[in-house]
Amino acid sequence: MTPGASAAAASVPPKHALLIEILDLHARGLLRMPWIQALIVLGIGLFIVPSISLSSFTLWAVSSVATEALRARYASGILRREFILSPRFAHAIFVGLASLDGLVISAGAVIFLPQLPVMHQALLGVVLFALPAAGVAVSSSRYILGAYAVCVLLPAAITWAMLHPSQSLGLAALSTAYCATIFFVSADGEKLVLRSVVVRHERDQLVRDLEQRNEQVLAAVAQAERSAQARARVLAAASHDLRQPLHALSLYSAVLAANPTQETVRELSRSVDQIVRSLGSLLNGLLDLSRLSAAHYVPEQQVLDLETLLSQVCAEYQHVAAQKQLLITHDLTPIRIACDPIAVGRIARNLMDNAIKYTERGGISVATRLEQTEAGCYVVLSVADSGRGIPAAEQERIFEEFYQIDNPGRDHGKGVGLGLAIVRRLCELIGGTVQVNSQPGQGTRFDVRFPATLVDDTIPGRTQSGELAPSFPGRRIYVVDDEPEILRSMQKLLGAWGIEVMTANSTRTSERLFEMHRQPDLMIVDLRLNEEESGVQLASRLRGKYGNFPILIVTGETSSDALAQANDLAFPLLQKPIAPEILRSAIADALAAPAP
Repeated sequence: MTPGASAAAASVPPKHALLIEILDLHARGLLRMPWIQALIVLGIGLFIVPSISLSSFTLWAVSSVATEALRARYASGILRREFILSPRFAHAIFVGLASLDGLVISAGAVIFLPQLPVMHQALLGVVLFALPAAGVAVSSSRYILGAYAVCVLLPAAITWAMLHPSQSLGLAALSTAYCATIFFVSADGEKLVLRSVVVRHERDQLVRDLEQRNEQVLAAVAQAERSAQARARVLAAASHDLRQPLHALSLYSAVLAANPTQETVRELSRSVDQIVRSLGSLLNGLLDLSRLSAAHYVPEQQVLDLETLLSQVCAEYQHVAAQKQLLITHDLTPIRIACDPIAVGRIARNLMDNAIKYTERGGISVATRLEQTEAGCYVVLSVADSGRGIPAAEQERIFEEFYQIDNPGRDHGKGVGLGLAIVRRLCELIGGTVQVNSQPGQGTRFDVRFPATLVDDTIPGRTQSGELAPSFPGRRIYVVDDEPEILRSMQKLLGAWGIEVMTANSTRTSERLFEMHRQPDLMIVDLRLNEEESGVQLASRLRGKYGNFPILIVTGETSSDALAQANDLAFPLLQKPIAPEILRSAIADALAAPAP
């Protein structure tokens, strides 16, 4: 069987593949039939030519060989796939050609039998009877062989019966039995071919399944190796970046224990604050990477005023940029889209933060534009700076965890090298891409392209502004955590913001707060309370009992059932450690949000 026929038979059902196999075998057998037919005609001519006209024999001989040549030519075209036909139609043509060939051969019997002596008539009859039997070796199709046998024997039998009427009944019975035998033998051949086709079909399917699974296993192994290498690289860098500030903190602690002067205390306070912020940035980046890599972040489609969001991101960085005498400009398309505001906001902030860190003069520009394609609507967010630029050899590596250009000493003032890695992960999660265009000394532009759905209606409720309320006079907030130090520090910080704070260290004391003071303006609860009931379950139960009120979940975890439950219930999540401005912004957003 040809490779093309084998591939075709492997990709179709067994019965259909059987027909393809039969056609292929029959076509191959027909390629040599013109030569065999010529030898048979020559052999017949040796004993009948003395009794018949040479011209009539020559005409018959040429016609029979030409018919076989026609069948061979068509078979050759089928094998070379010259004819684009369905297998059923090709099979029908083969049946027709077999019938034509049989009729041409039997025409010799009709013409020559009356002119031959009885012995030569018998000899010609034996040859004609032998031809269908020989056809079994050429064709596995019972219909092709049956048509050939009937067309060869029926005219010859009728002619013989007319010449020898006394033998007509026996001849008819013999011819019928002979044709039936040939038909059933050919049917058995079809069954053998079908069995071989089924076996090969199952074998080929098994081989394809094994190849596919092997590819999947190899891909999984390669991914696991890449993940292991990435984890090793992250742990190595994180180990260094954690040890250094902790070592500094231990030294500062020793200085504080030695009763330093007030000026030294103020200087130490600034240094400790900077170290704590650096540690918080590092831990937040690690937690974000862990959360994104473990697929615990599920993008949510919300209506978003993109111009407002990005304008506020630019405003957030105006002060930091001004300290370096950098100018922030923006050219934002006024559009409302349905996308994930958290992911888009985080991407924009990380790109802005990166641009400011690596730009010494000039400024940063932020722009958006829409792209309408046949595949849908896309938003392109561009953040460009006039900084030092990135060499072409480094432009892919900047998206690796902890990789930073020109920061071999791991100066935390230049960040920890996780921002762009998080940008790429978030882009992948929302179906977007991030590209960098840069030349050394000519600045850098990051282009983030992500799918979004345009919306024409107004944004319900509050916008994605994240504006900070200047104070929270008269607001009552419950803080639930099982760590006494966290409760004390939260009470002092929130109290400094003008908030009435009530704390609870367990589910039981939380219930007492609600029994005595009813529901609060906001409840901040730790995800894990070291009790059977998680913070999410406690908040949901109290909300169901005392009515709706805003909830903030704080946690140091990145993977747990409770974390997934908080995501399912759409509770805002804050990852520890929490910078004061982030906490204040989250409280302002929660208090300003419409009632759930």
